[in-house]
Amino acid sequence: MPKNSPARIAANARYNQKAYDDMKIHVKKGDRERIKAYADGQGMSLNNFVCSCLSYCIRQKIDVSAVPALTETLPEDVETL
Repeated sequence: MPKNSPARIAANARYNQKAYDDMKIHVKKGDRERIKAYADGQGMSLNNFVCSCLSYCIRQKIDVSAVPALTETLPEDVETL
């Protein structure tokens, strides 16, 4: 079966629907690319980076209520994220 055949795409979609929940987040224009660049620099996909951050905060019981939301301006230097 070819890698991206219609049957493979349909099978992957069925598996993903059973195995995963989808979440949608909103960030300001341009911030997605900056966050992705940071994740790439860490050798991670954007999804893995976001999931890792969420998991870390939950495991460490970090109180993020005092941290500005990502809908606010991110630091200009992506290295400071």
